[in-house]
This record gives sequence, C-alpha cells and structure tokens, in this order.
Amino acid sequence: MRKPPLEITLGKKIRTLRNNRHVTLDQLASQVKLTRGQLSRIENGKVSSPISTLTRIASALGVEVGALFETGNEKERVVLVKKAQRRSIVGRGSKLGHYYESLAFGLPFSKGFEPYLMTIEAKKIKPEENDFIHPGHEFLFMLEGEMVYRHGDKHFELSPGDSLFFDGSISHGPVSVFQPPVRFLSVISKSQD
Repeated sequence: MRKPPLEITLGKKIRTLRNNRHVTLDQLASQVKLTRGQLSRIENGKVSSPISTLTRIASALGVEVGALFETGNEKERVVLVKKAQRRSIVGRGSKLGHYYESLAFGLPFSKGFEPYLMTIEAKKIKPEENDFIHPGHEFLFMLEGEMVYRHGDKHFELSPGDSLFFDGSISHGPVSVFQPPVRFLSVISKSQD
C-alpha cells in the first residue's frame, strides 16, 4: 500500500490539530499571516509549504514543527511521574534553601511550562536574596504552611488553598514564611504569550 504524499499527511495533521483546539480556519490563517485560501490549500495537501510557514503554523497550534510530521507511530504523548520518582533539581533558589522537585520530566515531547513542587524549610528567609525574574508567567498554589510573597512592590499573604498568578518578568519572591515547611506548586511558563 502506497503512502499518501507528504503534503496530504501534513495537511491532515494541521487540520486535526486545529480542530482539536477549536480554532477556525480564519483564526489560524490570520494568526500565521496567510489567507484563508492559502491555509485551506495547505490543509488539503494541494501545495508544498516552506518550513518557515510550517514553523509559524506549528507555533500557533502550540506544537513543535516536528509534531506536524508525526504519523502516529511515535512515542507516547503522556508520562506518569510517581511520587517516589520525582527528581530533585537545582534552581536559582537552591542556594537559599529552596528545594525544587520536577513534576514532569523525561517527556518525549516539548512543553510550554515547567511544574515544580517547591519546599522552603527555613524559619527565616532574607527577602533581598529571594529576588527572582524570568520570562513568562508563574502560577503558585499553596499546599502547606504560610508565607508572604512579593510581586513588584505588592505583598500577598498566602495560606493553603490560595493561588497567585503573575508576570515572571517583574521582580518577585518570598518575603517571609510562617509554620515551615512551606510547600507550594509552582508552574512556570516558558514565554510571555
């Protein structure tokens, strides 16, 4: 049995990804600077597209360009990390006594965010040393203990069940901790978009 031409395979993959994300042809075409007709011809396998166009389409659909070439025989798109398998990693706050555990590693695909379980065991911290800036956004969800967290010039008291979402490019970090250990989920996106 003959394989379909690459253009048809790519077009079907793009259409499937677009439909799975509930994005219209017009919306995607506008985002990647193509006309509706051009994108339709790509999805129907009628034209060969330069890699620059495929890269823009992949980016708009939130996948690596290589995902457009996958045929279904690739590695799993899911990974389970059991509690005992978590990996401690080194982060900027490690030297300050912050413990990072990666909650998603060894993935056979790229991801747009990094989830961590953060632990601060120190009874006192130095706010001037806990000053972090990074691209993207960050989401904190408190699990245990209490802390005051700074973002820019604002301070937020966080208790279990509280969450904080913020722009990571603005200076931020814990100011004080109460009832250590303090544990929280930290999810950091890789870009501002």
